[in-house]
Amino acid sequence: MKLPIRWRASSTAVVIPAVIIVIVLAALQYRWSDQISEATSIRLADSLEMSMINWHLDFFRDFSEICLTMRIDPEAGRRGDQEQYIRRLAEWKAGAAYPDLVRELYLLSPDEADGVRVLRLARSTQRFEPDPEPSKFAPLRGRLEQVSSLARPRASDTATLPLDQLRSQAPAQQFVTRFYPGDPLAGWLFEPNIPALLYPIVPTVAPSPRERRPNPGPRGWILLELDNKVIETQILPRLAQRYFQGTEGLDYQIAVVAGRKPERVIYSSDPGFGNEEVSDADGTMDLFGRLEDKTLGSPIRIFHRPSENKGPATSVGISWFQLLPGTPESQDWQLVVKHRRGGPLGAFAAEMRRRDLTISFGVLLLLVISMAMLIITSQRAQRLAKLQMDFVTAVSHELRTPLTIISSAADNIAHGVVEGKQQLAQYGSVIGSQARQLFTLVEQILLFASARGGQQQYSVRPLSVAEIIDRALLSTAGLIRAAQFTVEQEADSNLPPVRGDLAALSQCLQNLITNALKYGAAERWIGVRARLGEGGAGGKEIQISISDRGIGIGPKDLPRIFEPFYRSPSVTAAQIHGTGLGLPLAKSIAEAMKGQLTVTSVPGRGSTFTLHLPCAEHPVEEADWEAGAAALR
Repeated sequence: MKLPIRWRASSTAVVIPAVIIVIVLAALQYRWSDQISEATSIRLADSLEMSMINWHLDFFRDFSEICLTMRIDPEAGRRGDQEQYIRRLAEWKAGAAYPDLVRELYLLSPDEADGVRVLRLARSTQRFEPDPEPSKFAPLRGRLEQVSSLARPRASDTATLPLDQLRSQAPAQQFVTRFYPGDPLAGWLFEPNIPALLYPIVPTVAPSPRERRPNPGPRGWILLELDNKVIETQILPRLAQRYFQGTEGLDYQIAVVAGRKPERVIYSSDPGFGNEEVSDADGTMDLFGRLEDKTLGSPIRIFHRPSENKGPATSVGISWFQLLPGTPESQDWQLVVKHRRGGPLGAFAAEMRRRDLTISFGVLLLLVISMAMLIITSQRAQRLAKLQMDFVTAVSHELRTPLTIISSAADNIAHGVVEGKQQLAQYGSVIGSQARQLFTLVEQILLFASARGGQQQYSVRPLSVAEIIDRALLSTAGLIRAAQFTVEQEADSNLPPVRGDLAALSQCLQNLITNALKYGAAERWIGVRARLGEGGAGGKEIQISISDRGIGIGPKDLPRIFEPFYRSPSVTAAQIHGTGLGLPLAKSIAEAMKGQLTVTSVPGRGSTFTLHLPCAEHPVEEADWEAGAAALR
C-alpha cells in the first residue's frame, strides 16, 4: 500500500535536511577532534617540557652550589692561598644537601716534566699534598689547553652584544656569551667521564689605560671529583620523584644515559630502561653543553611541538655547564623520559583521538538509526492507520448488508406483507442466514482480537486429518452450495494424526475455504488435498492444501497478505467484500498449533494455501476416528 504523495513529500522534506545536518555534524566533529587532539598534545608537551626544565634546574642547582662556594677571588688565587679552597669546601659541606657529592678536591697545574702537577686535599691532614698517581690526569692536559684561549668575559663586554656580532665570535666564545653573560658560574667545565667539575685559576693582569690586552690563559685548575654513587642513588632518584611523580608512582620511565647510543646507563627508574636506544621516547634533554655551534639550539626534544606562548609566568631559561673540550659524544649525559602507563604520549594522544572519534561517530550513528527508526515507525503508523480505516469501512459495509436485509424482512412481516406459511418460512430462512453471517463476522473479529492479545485458550488433543477437513467442510457447506462451487477432495491413505484444537483448526480451514469462494472467479472450483510430507526439522508433517482457480495474487501483494487489515488494491477496486482478518487469523492459529501457513499463487490462475502441521507423537486409535466421523455425520 502506497502512502499519500503529500505525506511522502513531507517525509522527504524532513529526511534530506536531517541527513545534511548529520553530515555537517560529522565533519565538525572530525575537525573539533583534531583540534582537541592537537591542544591535548600541546598541553602534554608543555607539561613535560616544564617538568624537564625544572628537573634540570634542580640538577644544575645541586652542582652549582659547590661551584659558587669554591669560586675564589682572583687576587687570592694569584697569591696562591690554598687555605681558601680548604675553608670554602668545609663551608659548603656544612650546609650542603649532599655533602658527600665531592669525593676529592685537586689542584692541577702545568708541569713540563710530568705533564700535569697534581695536588690532592688529604682528608686526614686537611692539607694539599702531591697525588701519588698524577699520571691519571695527564690526558686532561691537552684538553685543558684548548680552553686557555677562552678568557673569562665580563658582563659589560657581552651582555649587550648584537646578534650579528655574537655570530662572528669563535664557537667557544659564542657559548659563554650566549649562556653565561656575566654569570658567576662562567668558566666552570664538566668532565663526564671522571666525573668532575673544573675551574681555571686565572691570574689578574691590569689592562693599560689606553690599550686593552687579553687575559692570559689559566695557570692552574681546580678539579672537584664527584661521587658517582651519590649522583646515581641520591640526587637522580630524588629528582625523578619530585618532578615525575604521579598519584600511583612515577608517571614516566626515566633514565640518564651517556651518549645518544648509550654505552652505559648512569641512572634508570626501571630495570633495563635505557640499555638500548629509546626510539619512542617522549622527551630527551642534554644535561651539559658543548662548545659547538649546535649548542645554540634547544637542548630539549619533545614528542610534540610545545606551545609557542607560555606566558611570562612559565618562561624559564636553561642553564648549563659546558663540557670540557674534546669530550666525545659517547660521554654526553642525556635525560630520557617515556610515558609509563599510556605508552608514548604521541601514541596516547592519537589513541585518545581515535577513542573520541569512535564515541562521537557512535553517537551520530545512534542518532541516524534513531531517525531511521522514527521515520520507519511513522510510515508504519501511517500505513496502519489507513489499514484500520479501511477495516472500519469494510466491517461497516459487511454489517450494513445483513442488517439491512434483516430490517427489511422484519418490516415486511410487521406490516403484513408476508402471507402464508411458505413466505414466512422463506423470510425466516433469509433472516437466519443473515444472522449467521453477522455471527460469523463478529466471531471472527473476536477470535482475531483474542489471538492477538494472547488470550485464546486451546484444547489440544490428537486429531485425525479427516476429522478436521470434514468439520471445516460441514461448517462451510451452506456457503459452498450458495456459491455453486464444486469441491474436489484428495487424501493420502493412512495419514498419521496431528495434535491440535479441533475448533481452531477447522476455523483455520474455514477461513481458507471462504477465501477461495471469494476469489474463485468463474471456475467455481475448490480443491482440498491432504498428504504426508517432510517437515522443516527433518520430521514428518501433514500438509492440508486449499486451492482455487481464481484471480490469484500479484507478486507485490504476496508478502503482505498475512498482515492484519491488508487488502490488495486490485481486490478493493473489484469491490470484493472482506475485512482483511481471515488470513491473519488462519496464520495465527497455524502457528499456535506449532505449524505454519504458506501460499503459492500465479495471477489469473489461482492460489494454493497449505496448512503444515507436525505429526502427533501418539497415533489416534481407530475408535477415535470412527467416533469423530460419526459425530460429523
